[in-house]
Amino acid sequence: MSDISVVEEATSIAKAKPSKRQSPVGYDTRPNAPWGLQRISTASTVSGSAKAMDYTYSYANNGLGQGADIYIVDTGIYTEHNAFTGRAHMAWSHNSDMTDSDGHGTHVAGTAGGDVLGVASNANIFGIKALDSGGGGWSSNVIAGIDYIIQSHDARKANTSNNTYNFVGSVISMSLASSGPVQAINLAIQAAIHAGIHTVVAAGNDDADACKSSPASSGGLKGGAITVGSIGMNAHVSSFSNYGDCVDVYAPGEDVISAWIGGRDMVNSLSGTSMATPHVTGIVACAMQGNATLAGDPGLMKEWVRMMGLGGNGAVVVANNGVRGGEGGGEGMLGFEKGAGNGTGFRILEGRRRG
Repeated sequence: MSDISVVEEATSIAKAKPSKRQSPVGYDTRPNAPWGLQRISTASTVSGSAKAMDYTYSYANNGLGQGADIYIVDTGIYTEHNAFTGRAHMAWSHNSDMTDSDGHGTHVAGTAGGDVLGVASNANIFGIKALDSGGGGWSSNVIAGIDYIIQSHDARKANTSNNTYNFVGSVISMSLASSGPVQAINLAIQAAIHAGIHTVVAAGNDDADACKSSPASSGGLKGGAITVGSIGMNAHVSSFSNYGDCVDVYAPGEDVISAWIGGRDMVNSLSGTSMATPHVTGIVACAMQGNATLAGDPGLMKEWVRMMGLGGNGAVVVANNGVRGGEGGGEGMLGFEKGAGNGTGFRILEGRRRG
């Protein structure tokens, strides 16, 4: 048939596998944040304990992604978690199970759009369950999930005339990886981008060329997606992170605290490019809010994300939301001491490092 682009054998897909190694003028600030939120909102050095949720998140627009739709293609989302403040909904599942029995998808969603824990704390969050309770799945399910997102995006966009959803745009977050390039997945992502949907994907955790797997190979110099590698608190590339021409930016991916399953106040600390990806997803969601030009143009958004990044000119580009200074102005260190306390009311699970 003329509308079939390619026939390809179904390939096994999994969440990006674990690492084998382990207020000032011009912007607002929010306390009690994980370290990653401070890293993406300052040009200053970040230091301290990764488990200390007393870092400062800075942002120029207090809308924080309001009206933006974030689609988390993963293991599902525990929508009742306190971090989601009623904004998270399960939208689609490959097997009709709308729960997250693994936790990976909930963790990713918490970083992308959770309250206290996340970047775009006012965005709408939709769970697309393409992976099973063990974090694995098939390329056909990922593609079906992307197809659903395109249809949902088109429908919600069509209703902007009566402001039914306060809709500003859509972004897909994909923290998963295949064992090799999957043309069908890359074509599905290309279709989503053509439909005006921003797509942010994980680089993978094999300490290898990101172009050798999907969806990572749909970004960088090879495609329109935004592929994200991982850095630690010192802004050095993580030992496990994939790299190369298919990577656009790097974001916090080591010891990232975010939402977890098992209770409304549970959080967990995980590492991987899976954790780095939603930081950039949240940046994109925030950038869409109040900027119709960026919201409607994935290509322009990709350029903006790279332009806002710290570094460049051959160096590692570290994702940044456009806020470069610290408390008191300028480029200095933020003006507070970092301890090991956790003043958020969330309970941290120990010993879980996956991604």
